[in-house]
Amino acid sequence: MDPTEIRSALAHSCSLPDGRGRTQRLATLAAAAKVGPDRALEGAVLLELAKAYAQGGERDLAPVAYARLLRIHDDFPAELGAIAPSVHWYLKWMTSGLIGNPAAPLPTIYRWLDELENRYRQQGYSARPVLALRSNLARELGEHEHAARLLDAAMAAPRDGMSDCEACERNEWGVTSARAGDDQAALAQWRPVIDGERSCAEQPHRVLAHALLALVRTGHTAQARNAHLTGYPLVRHSPDLRPSVAEHIEFCALTGNEARGLDILAAHAAWLTDRGTDAAARLSFTAGVSVLLRRLEALGLGAVAVGLATVHSLRADLAIEIGALSDRFDARNDSTVVSAGVAMRLAQQPLLEHLPLGLRNTLPGRARPRGTVTAAGRVTAATEREAEALWVAGLAAARLIDQPAVAERYLRRALSIGATVLPAEHLARLSSQLVMVLSGQPGHESELADAAVEAVARWEGISDADAVHLTFVAARAFHRAGRYGQAAALFEQPIAAGKAPYPAAEMAVLGKQYAESLRRLGRFRSAARQFVEAARLVQDDPEHNELQADLVWAAATALENCDEDDQALVAYLRAAQLWGELGRVGPRAKCLRSAAWVQVWSRSVEADERPWLATMGGLLAELEQLAGTAPSAEVTNELAHTHSQLADMRREVGDPGAPDR
Repeated sequence: MDPTEIRSALAHSCSLPDGRGRTQRLATLAAAAKVGPDRALEGAVLLELAKAYAQGGERDLAPVAYARLLRIHDDFPAELGAIAPSVHWYLKWMTSGLIGNPAAPLPTIYRWLDELENRYRQQGYSARPVLALRSNLARELGEHEHAARLLDAAMAAPRDGMSDCEACERNEWGVTSARAGDDQAALAQWRPVIDGERSCAEQPHRVLAHALLALVRTGHTAQARNAHLTGYPLVRHSPDLRPSVAEHIEFCALTGNEARGLDILAAHAAWLTDRGTDAAARLSFTAGVSVLLRRLEALGLGAVAVGLATVHSLRADLAIEIGALSDRFDARNDSTVVSAGVAMRLAQQPLLEHLPLGLRNTLPGRARPRGTVTAAGRVTAATEREAEALWVAGLAAARLIDQPAVAERYLRRALSIGATVLPAEHLARLSSQLVMVLSGQPGHESELADAAVEAVARWEGISDADAVHLTFVAARAFHRAGRYGQAAALFEQPIAAGKAPYPAAEMAVLGKQYAESLRRLGRFRSAARQFVEAARLVQDDPEHNELQADLVWAAATALENCDEDDQALVAYLRAAQLWGELGRVGPRAKCLRSAAWVQVWSRSVEADERPWLATMGGLLAELEQLAGTAPSAEVTNELAHTHSQLADMRREVGDPGAPDR
């Protein structure tokens, strides 16, 4: 391959998903660049290869590529000058990957840490990231006090361009505290990331997964549910985040959500046989999965299928692999720290009988318990408690309409007293009544959502229709409360399963709220799909033309945000047509101007073509006609905006002097 072909292939590789295919392609390009004359090009390819190894879960393979990259950097500093900062940045990543590689002897890791420290000192960079990596190594070796001292030193060192962002730093600080057994300290370190005050491309993805069990152990169950519902969609498509996926599976296993854990595991069944990942990630993934498998066996579900295996056979196979991986780390570290830690993880007992998530949680071949009393010798006491619960529930029923706050207190009391004595269906109905009471009280969206999630769990196995309805109630309440991660997770399950318990127009409104939640989370492509699907539901209903227009407009905006220019243009023009049919001047003008901007920026439009000029010209003519025949403040305002934006478009394309039309 000549340099031009390599550059073209390198640019194309950036569009490939992370994983084995991308790394193999880049390795081929690196070999081709090595025999060529362009060291800057080889350096650029090697840098992308090292990044791809890290992002594709193959950190073990990065050192060879990086050693070559550093030789080029040292021998041809002028040629690599432009990417020198990136070389030093990713050197930190590569060194971090060695810590999780049992094939890298400790002396080698210390040598690379020294190399990193020396190079940073020579370049005038802070020692902060180097000290942090030394702390991470001490943590992995079980030297918790030493790790804490090094971490204190890292935090005291100044920040600069080579320092990780605060969100990523806090991730590691919290892990260090958690490994030392201090959940409270870990959560304090993670709190700004959990609360959304600090974030980046990789956070809160990892932090939310790390925090799951710490939140449960410290009694923050609602926050743990939020971390799962919000966090799992962030990590499920990233091979480099397999350990985080396993932490979500482990959380499900230990909170009575084994069916949810089994669903997640089934979605990642291909990862079970992919052993080409770095060892630390593989060990963490298989250990987290095995926590679930052990729990399923304890429930008598060893014969349940998982991919091509069963729970029992898969657990046995993974146990052998986990043992071998642990032994490799122990041999490298000259200690049993890793194997002991894995053994403790695998031996965990459930933390809660059941933490309702609002998601399906019925295991194959097992119905949920129906609330029976089994303790011998306590029948009389149970009967008295049942009578008290029913009496309290009766008081609530008498106040449902005129005194909802009082009814709420009585219902909560009835559910608390009757939790272990009332029949499951009776408890489910009381839960539905509580949801109804809360839905009639403004400003109680979070409480309503939480109550609906509890009600979903109680109706499961009794009435699928009630469970689906309450799932939507919870999702909508979470959406209104601004808890978009939870809302999206709850909307997703029934909609993906084809559940449509309401008329088409109502389902379109639900779809709009689902799409809005996705948009708020930055998941624009998924949001666009849901906006389009919601619009399809009402496209033949003239009574809901305004809803259809609004949905198509929203779809266009989402499509533009994910760089689908051609589809966005079609959607903007369709929305403009719908708004025009409704006589809505303002929304139509806004859609047409947006369409014109897409035409300005579109990569599919030739430089000498100006479709945006025709779009804006047509809009100006339309608005000027309205200004003459039906003048209004809205028309005047839209006309001014259109003139202003047309001038902006001309400046954008370098034609400020052209006439308006």
